[in-house]
Amino acid sequence: MSRRVITTLALVAIVGGASATARADTTTAVTADLEDQVVGAEVGLAGGLGRTPGGLRVAGRYLYQLSDQDWFDGSASFTYGSGGAECFRDRMNELACDHGVLDGSAVEITATVRRMFPARGAFRPFARAGLGVGVVRFNDDDLTGLAFPLHLGGGLRARVSPRVAIVAQAELVVGLAVFGDDLGVESQLGMAVTAGAEFGL
Repeated sequence: MSRRVITTLALVAIVGGASATARADTTTAVTADLEDQVVGAEVGLAGGLGRTPGGLRVAGRYLYQLSDQDWFDGSASFTYGSGGAECFRDRMNELACDHGVLDGSAVEITATVRRMFPARGAFRPFARAGLGVGVVRFNDDDLTGLAFPLHLGGGLRARVSPRVAIVAQAELVVGLAVFGDDLGVESQLGMAVTAGAEFGL
């Protein structure tokens, strides 16, 4: 092998290594200002169709860094809605319900992954996806169900101090719930918009 070929291969290796290092440094720099563990609290409004509860939404959140851009995002949420008795027996003696978008209540635990994107000025966008399990309740109808929703959402995060950020996000909820009282399996379809604060540990 000639000296010229050896020199060329060495230059290619050096340039390739430098390029990979630069890409790694850039990826690390994208989220260098984020803590590896975060806790947060948020409040907002949820709305649901059919047997999906809606109303005031309060949630607590815990994040743990999994990779350069991804965080485990676990939450416990509580939904407090309104509404009177909306279930009745039809002519075939089958149970039917007509709940509004802000009716019912729920307690839910979710496990999602949050992908952080590069900051755009003062704001950092992110996306979330994952699964949850919860108990859905319509008190005036004495109706309770076990729900398994899929969460898809995103939002913006703005740092206001070295360890505090303000967060606003929206999500779509799609899934199924199993109810008693002959109602059986019902779809879950809703949306939620919340805002709150997150604190680095």
